[in-house]
Amino acid sequence: PYEGYSSYYEYLKAKYTRKRDLLVSALKEVGFAVPNYEVTPGGGFFIFARAGKEIADMIPKKYIMAKNEAAPGGVARQDWALCQWMAEEVGLLCIPSSPFFSLDKAEQGASDSFIRVAFCKNDETIEAAAAALRKMKVLASQPKSIDKATVTVSTNDAKA
Repeated sequence: PYEGYSSYYEYLKAKYTRKRDLLVSALKEVGFAVPNYEVTPGGGFFIFARAGKEIADMIPKKYIMAKNEAAPGGVARQDWALCQWMAEEVGLLCIPSSPFFSLDKAEQGASDSFIRVAFCKNDETIEAAAAALRKMKVLASQPKSIDKATVTVSTNDAKA
């Protein structure tokens, strides 16, 4: 017996299942789709989450298709843009999925909607990650600022 479980391995399974489930709950709450781990094998210590249209619409345009030498093909497709925005503005570091696809498939957009989220962290980090995910919902509900590069008003329009 170990820590109230029949074995050390049962303890580990319960510990990491709890961490995974906390993040899965927060991901779903914000609008990500995640596998049903009751019927689908997991991916080790990672959640492979799919961002839907609502999540994609949250990503500031400045991140999408921006030049990024670290991204496959040198361009930040949606997965990369989402992860960069989440790191810089939401406070959550996730892993773009495109490096796990062939370059051809990534450039076709097969990886655009997916991110990887690690849950092999201490409890405080997991709780902070769940809070950061919930912050995304707050950010999405705020009015979008106007991108000055896309809006131009001529002086004649202003006088009318």
